[in-house]
Amino acid sequence: MNFTPTRTPICRKWKKMADSMESTPLPSVEDRLAVLCPSQELLEYYQKKMANCESENEDLLKKLELYREACEEQHKLEWNLQQREEEIAELQKALSDMQVCLFQEREHVLRLYSENDRLRIRELEDKKKIQNLLALVGPDAGEVTYFHKEPPHRILE
Repeated sequence: MNFTPTRTPICRKWKKMADSMESTPLPSVEDRLAVLCPSQELLEYYQKKMANCESENEDLLKKLELYREACEEQHKLEWNLQQREEEIAELQKALSDMQVCLFQEREHVLRLYSENDRLRIRELEDKKKIQNLLALVGPDAGEVTYFHKEPPHRILE
């Protein structure tokens, strides 16, 4: 089925009317009203209607402005909320990273304490071995002793 209009004499007639309407401009509203000569009551009725419509339009514009302000405020609050959520997420990530770093440092400190304790035990064992060796060998008459922490006032020989 083809629904496209076909050329008929009626279609050509409408086309001629449309062409003639385009060539002649429409009269203005004032010109049309001047030709009608409406009664005073009719004019007053439409003036009241226009005044009511204008006041209603102003009320609607005021309401629309209130809604616009409310929407802008809501948009601003949502944007601020999103910014705060992003900031919270960044802070939580930084906190998590710091907790991991703190845990690693605690492990490192515990390892150092362990190594320190092990070295102290080894130092005591080494001192015992030195004492045992010195007891076996005996004191040497020509030996000079130097102190590590504070030097003596006189040198012992």
